[in-house]
Amino acid sequence: MCSAEVMTVPPLFRPFCRPGRKEFRESASEGASMPPSKREETSRVDLIVGGLEYLAQGFSIFDSELRLVTCNRRFLELLGFPEDMGSIGRPLADFFRFNAERGDYGPGDIEEQVEERIVLASKAEAHCFERVRPNGTVLEVRGTPLPDGGFVTTYSDVTERKTWEENLQAAKQKAEEANQAKSAFLNMVTHDLRTPLTSIRSFAEILSDDAEIGSEQRKEFLGIINSECLRLVRMLNDLLDFAKIEAGRMDWCIDDLDAAELLQSAVTSMTPMFAEKQVALELNLPAQAPRIAADRDRLTQVIINLLSNAWKFAAENSGRVRVCLDCQASEARVSVIDNGPGIAAEKHDEVFEEFRQLVSANATHPAGTGLGLAICRRIVDHLGGRIWVESTPPDGATFRFTIPYSR
Repeated sequence: MCSAEVMTVPPLFRPFCRPGRKEFRESASEGASMPPSKREETSRVDLIVGGLEYLAQGFSIFDSELRLVTCNRRFLELLGFPEDMGSIGRPLADFFRFNAERGDYGPGDIEEQVEERIVLASKAEAHCFERVRPNGTVLEVRGTPLPDGGFVTTYSDVTERKTWEENLQAAKQKAEEANQAKSAFLNMVTHDLRTPLTSIRSFAEILSDDAEIGSEQRKEFLGIINSECLRLVRMLNDLLDFAKIEAGRMDWCIDDLDAAELLQSAVTSMTPMFAEKQVALELNLPAQAPRIAADRDRLTQVIINLLSNAWKFAAENSGRVRVCLDCQASEARVSVIDNGPGIAAEKHDEVFEEFRQLVSANATHPAGTGLGLAICRRIVDHLGGRIWVESTPPDGATFRFTIPYSR
């Protein structure tokens, strides 16, 4: 909180002006005729007054009639006033009118805006507030009333401090959100690990206790057990991969790869899953496929993850996913395009953060660990590429990433 007290001004304090202006001081001959003690006192006051010109803050004094007694150059600079506004005796109303005419106070009648501020200034009350100028500069204004009327005011440029405070607050908020997301993630993982284990145990017990179960039902139960095991493996692999990447212990094997062959292999491995849901899966390759420098297993992991997400959000029987390979100037670009519900613009960066999940339209609980896209980003970054999403709901989403060509 800002506070101010009544300030006592030394009786020898006199108006001063900036270099090149008429000064209200005794002449040199008058100074020479003064007694030594008087000259010393006058010199000390002149030094104090002159030193105000070098303050980092703006400084002004207005008397009880709201006329300028003195100010320094920094006052004029910070408030954007021309040099001739600093003349001694200028009414405070002139400063308010100058601000109003250039739009500092917003729309409205200029004289009303001036009068409104003159009324407040006439009260000569201690005040402290922050003022944002049209150029974005943030000024801290502190006014202190004088015992015989009038007031002294300082103006400090706190733009850098405010920016630092805002950045600190944003970082704090982001850290709190990340902590909340991490807590939600841990709760989710606990639930998702328990769910498949419960299913596996239940169906295994049924198969073990009932030897007369028919072959069709036995096959169904074994299929569920296998599916839940695969789900557990995927979740654990995500957790282990993320832990390795975070610790810098991920093993990388960069090779010269055929981008088209790698994409063809990944798409082929996902075809049965898409066919089961009756979601169309297309692959578009250029006539001449580029060679890229990448880790085959890790890049395949990225493609599989993007295809799995597209499959998850694709509508059954009417979903469509396309995988495209394009040749850029110095890198290959892979795009995975779906016709799902899309992703809101404010979520485009968030989906690549750790522990973040999006819930599909037909799901009440997000599937997976929320680490898949975060891992994709880390892998692509390590390989020297970029990954991003383009989407305008409800027209689907396009995930793209780039990988440099082999040298």
